[in-house]
Amino acid sequence: MSKSVEVIDITPHQTLMPKLGKTGYSIPQAIAELVDNAIDARIEGYPLLVAVKIGKHGISVADNGTGMGRDDVHKAMILGMSSKKNMLGEFGLGLKTSCTALGRRFKVMSSKLGDPHAYSVGYDEDDWVSAGSSWQMELETEQADPGDHYTVVEISKLYKYYAGVVDVVQRDLQQRFAPFINDGTVELRVNKRKCKPEEFDLLEDTRTEFEIEDASGNRIYGWYGLLKQGSNKGLYGFHTYRLGRMITTFDKMAIGEHPTISRIIGEVHLDHLQPTHNKREWEKTAEYDAAVDALRIEVQDLLRQARQRASSDSITKAVRNELERWKDSIARALMARELKPFTSPVHTLSEYERSESDEAQEQIEVEQRQRSESPEPSAPRTQPTESSRERVPRVTHQKPRHAVRVKGKSVDFDHEFAPLGEKEAWYQWSYSAEEGLAIYTNTEFPAYFTTKDKAFYATLHIAESIAELLIQEAGVSADEFDDIRQLIMRKAAAVKDQWIEEEAEIGSGEADSADTGEVRAPLGKAGA
Repeated sequence: MSKSVEVIDITPHQTLMPKLGKTGYSIPQAIAELVDNAIDARIEGYPLLVAVKIGKHGISVADNGTGMGRDDVHKAMILGMSSKKNMLGEFGLGLKTSCTALGRRFKVMSSKLGDPHAYSVGYDEDDWVSAGSSWQMELETEQADPGDHYTVVEISKLYKYYAGVVDVVQRDLQQRFAPFINDGTVELRVNKRKCKPEEFDLLEDTRTEFEIEDASGNRIYGWYGLLKQGSNKGLYGFHTYRLGRMITTFDKMAIGEHPTISRIIGEVHLDHLQPTHNKREWEKTAEYDAAVDALRIEVQDLLRQARQRASSDSITKAVRNELERWKDSIARALMARELKPFTSPVHTLSEYERSESDEAQEQIEVEQRQRSESPEPSAPRTQPTESSRERVPRVTHQKPRHAVRVKGKSVDFDHEFAPLGEKEAWYQWSYSAEEGLAIYTNTEFPAYFTTKDKAFYATLHIAESIAELLIQEAGVSADEFDDIRQLIMRKAAAVKDQWIEEEAEIGSGEADSADTGEVRAPLGKAGA
């Protein structure tokens, strides 16, 4: 059986060049690729200036780096050709892909320090595609001063231009090349405006510099802190860098996504890792996973601080005031006749009536005492410490105001918001004869930040905790749990609605008094 061998031509089709630009580059990302090449060409000990100009009809990126000689310019136009190691532009694609992403025509001009010539090469998409199968470009040479050193890339026939693009590019470059700008090795200008170091409005004393090693001894370093205001648009996390060049923005590596950590911000330098060819994300390798594991250990305390801050911020004065009204309503609702079989273990109607009489008298005495006294403001409560993750925290009562009867005895109950852990239950409670019933709403439970009515959310926890207490301490059947919980909420809502109606009547009465000159005494709360 005979066979033959022949050589076939696999020269890429002409349309490959314009297709390079269809990789999803934004204007800032494409310009950043050209800035990468400029930074790679900086002269040691010599400040590098990169000037970006953006207009409706063209974009240019010029630098005063080492420049390129004839062979350098030639190789720069070959797809995938690169001899760079541990530099920003390692793949030999950035120049071509970024230019063809920005426009249909580009030109590269360069002069190398010590070379008496300047070189230029150009590309026009229309001419290139119509040229057939020839992968050739014209290289121009002209006389130059041997002391010159520069590279200029000009792009025209732009695909896109929009109002505000100059500001967008400037902000992007300030973020993307912040380490170079901050240490003064690179000066970046966009339309003659100098890019300034990015500044973050941090909470005082929260910025922390760090340097750690992963399991293989690879160095990971940077800083982190807490913003004064968190972001509900996802603008938190880490800017990650390789060799001083940003790879990802607001990366949630090692922290995840959750509203309670939206204040976290920082920089993480991962010089040993490899980015994808377009430098928009990291290659997800075992080395990357090891870096994330090391960083996760480093930021544990930062996460705790962020969650505690988020918890305190979300509980406004209005939320606390509304919750107090609900607690008042529940306390009054617990005196309802329908709840007596659960709160008072008596068996005859006469006993129920006697119990009701005793409780009514006790309530009158309490209210009279409260009116006659001028209590001092309660000291502010403190949030549970880290130990709250290990055990249910206790509330320290200043002046018990709310109670539930358990086996005929009055048990004080109170509520607080606390960060108990994202994976913990949505609320916890504890009971002791000395401390009473303490109820905690978990401010790290995922549903907490999705609810708009945090006071009502906490009220559900109070009702459920009381129902559970009666089952545990009063011998009530567990089958009665749903009935008790719903009955408490129904009665509390009715009490609260009655108070709202009375307050509306007071407001109406005050308005009538203002019109007629009549003075009316304000109405008290129901049953007071």
